[in-house]
Amino acid sequence: MEDGTIDTDWVERQAYDLLEGVPEFIWNGESLPVPVDDIVDNVLGLKVRLAEDMSRAPGCEDLKPGEVSGLLLAHLGEIWVDAVEAGKWDTRRRFTVGHEVGHYLIHRDGRSQIFCRKADITEDEEPERTGPAPKPVPELEADAFAAALLMPEHLIREHSVDCGRDLKEMERRFNCSHKAMKHRLHAIR
Repeated sequence: MEDGTIDTDWVERQAYDLLEGVPEFIWNGESLPVPVDDIVDNVLGLKVRLAEDMSRAPGCEDLKPGEVSGLLLAHLGEIWVDAVEAGKWDTRRRFTVGHEVGHYLIHRDGRSQIFCRKADITEDEEPERTGPAPKPVPELEADAFAAALLMPEHLIREHSVDCGRDLKEMERRFNCSHKAMKHRLHAIR
């Protein structure tokens, strides 16, 4: 959509379709956390590479440290994840991988690379702001895809009732960050 909103139902269906196609020996559709690495490897045939220096990715020589959390090199069948960031927060690594899978499945239109920068719009192009610049629609869609992949709606509903919507327990069960779970619970209500 052009106005900065996304079709959340459509994005959710894309994640649901992927999860529906996962063979039971990889994931039974109920156990937690969702094994995103196994799905990426065994279902999509992509390799997740933890990179100490993201500028070593082909065509990315001008990247600065910390500029990119993850990137998709579709032509190589690889998802690169910032190893320093991933080493600090496994929950962030899982979300980054899910985000790049979203790009792979819903945005791969012949482009060989899709970058996910920490700041997608430079503030020089925007009027003075009091908060961060808005994310482009593809980034919002990839975030929504990652949330739906790692925290499927039916499991969020089931487990939130089971644990009385205890945020810490939900984070533990789904192996996701506080911020991601808070957003997901709010989105599903």
